[in-house]
Amino acid sequence: MGQQRPKNAKVMTVYLQGLEGLVAEVEASIFQGLPSFEVVGLGDSSIREAKERVRASIRYCGYTFPNQRVLVNISPAYLHKSGSSFDLPIALAILLASGQIQCSFNRIIAYGELSLTGEVKPVPGSISRMLALEKTEGDLIIIPDKDCQEASLLSVDVEGVESLPDAIGRLENWFPREMLTMSFQSELPEPKVDISCLRGQPCAERAIVIAAAGFHNLLFSGSPGTGKSLSAQIIQGILPPLTVKEKIELLRVESSLSVLNSYDLCSCERPFRYVHHTCTPAAMVGGGRSALPGEISRALHGVLFLDELPEFSPQVLDLLRVPLETGEVEISRNSVSNTFPAKFMLVAAMNPCRCGKCIESPMECTCTPTMIRRYQGKVSGALLDRMDIYCYMPRISEDAMVEAIRSDFGLASKEWRKRIEEVWQTQYRRCEEMGIEPVRNGECREQNLTEIFRLGSKECEYAAMAANRMNLSVRGLRRLVRLSRTIADLDGSLDVKSEHITEAMTYRIPITKEERVRV
Repeated sequence: MGQQRPKNAKVMTVYLQGLEGLVAEVEASIFQGLPSFEVVGLGDSSIREAKERVRASIRYCGYTFPNQRVLVNISPAYLHKSGSSFDLPIALAILLASGQIQCSFNRIIAYGELSLTGEVKPVPGSISRMLALEKTEGDLIIIPDKDCQEASLLSVDVEGVESLPDAIGRLENWFPREMLTMSFQSELPEPKVDISCLRGQPCAERAIVIAAAGFHNLLFSGSPGTGKSLSAQIIQGILPPLTVKEKIELLRVESSLSVLNSYDLCSCERPFRYVHHTCTPAAMVGGGRSALPGEISRALHGVLFLDELPEFSPQVLDLLRVPLETGEVEISRNSVSNTFPAKFMLVAAMNPCRCGKCIESPMECTCTPTMIRRYQGKVSGALLDRMDIYCYMPRISEDAMVEAIRSDFGLASKEWRKRIEEVWQTQYRRCEEMGIEPVRNGECREQNLTEIFRLGSKECEYAAMAANRMNLSVRGLRRLVRLSRTIADLDGSLDVKSEHITEAMTYRIPITKEERVRV
C-alpha cells in the first residue's frame, strides 16, 4: 500500500522588515505520524511561540487541532522574520489543510495576532503592510478590524475581522461590504505656544520665521532662562500642515513602532520630538535587535529638538551628520540593511558654558576657561557647520519681563503659518519650473544653486567674498546661499539681492574658538 500523501494548504501574508512590507507564503502540511507541530522558515522566538497561541485559539473556537504531524513553512525561508502577525494565516492554513473549513478563493492574504480565545488583534506596521497589499492581486484580504481605518486611508479593499470564527465566516460566506472611508484633518489645532509669547527677543523671532520658511537647521545659544526652549516649541505652531504624502510617510514610521490610534491617523500636525540628552545612538538614529526607526525618523517632516546640546554624547551627535545631508539613515541588522527616512528640521539649544553665566554675569561664572573649552568642544565643528542659523539670545530687558508675565498674548502664529505656507508653495513652484523635485530651500541639494535660486554674478561674488572672510567652508557657503534665498522669498523678491545675503551673514556667524560665543 502506498504512503498517504500529506494534506496541504497555502495562505499568503504580509510581514514587516524595517519600514517595508513584504509578502510571504504560509504553507501548512499534515502528515501521518506522531502528533507534533513545527514552524520552519527562519523565524524568531515570537513566531515559534505562535504554535501555542494557534493551538489554543483553534480549540477554543470549537475546531479540532490535527492529532497528526503538522508542519508549517513560511517562505521565502532565506529572509529572517519576526512578529506575531503570522498567527492568523497559520491558523487558517491548518484549518484549510485539515478540511475543517472550505474556501472558494484562489488566493487568501491574511495577517493578525491571535489571543488564546481566538480574538484577532492588530499588530504594528499596518501602513507598510497596506502599501505592500496595494501591489498584490489577492482575491480576499483579511486583516484585524482595528486596521480598517488605515486601509481606508490608502483605499485598499480589505475585510476586517474581530475573531478567528469571523475570519472563517468570511472565507466560507463572503459577500461584498461597503468600504470604510476616512480622511485627514485639514485644520491644525491651536498652537501650544504662540509666537506672541516670545517677548523681548526680536532677533530670535526673526530667526524662527526664517528657519520655518526654508526648513533650515537652527541653533539657539544663550544664558538659562532667555527663552531657547520656548522658541523651539513655537516653531511647531507656525509650520504648515502635513500633506497627504508626508502624512503617509510619517505614519509608516509610527506604525512600525506601535499600533496607531484615531488621532495619529487623522492629525495633520507636524511632529515635534523633544529628545533628552541621555538618548542612546540606537534611540537617536534607529537600530536595536529588530532595527526599529529612531528619533530622527519619528521627527520626519517636523522638528527634532535637542536641548542642552553639549550634554549629548559626542558619538550620538556625530551620527546626525550624514542624515542631515542625505535625508535618510541606513541601519544593518541580521545581514539585512534597512533604510529609514530622516528629513527633519534640527533645532538645538545650548548654554555658553556649563553654568550659563559666562556672558551675562561673568563675575558669577564658576567655569574656568578650560572648562568652557571642554564644554563647548563636545559639539564638533562638522555638526556646527551643518547648522543654517546661529541665534544668540541675550537676557531680556525689565520692560520685556513685565510683558512676558501678562496674559494679553495674541494669535500671531496662525498668521505666520499662512505666510510660511505661501512661501513654501513659491519654493515648490520654483523647483517644478527648474525640473527638479519640489523641496524647500533648506532641503535643496542641487549643485547649480545660482541658477535655481536666481543669483546674479555680483551677488555670487559678494556671497563668495563674505564666506571667505568668515572662514566658511563650501558647505557653509551653500547654506548661506540657501538662507539668502529664503529671506528673499519672505520679502517677495524674485531674485536674491545683496541685502538678503547681508542679513543671512548675520545668522551664519559661527561660535569663535576663543570664547565660543557669537561676536
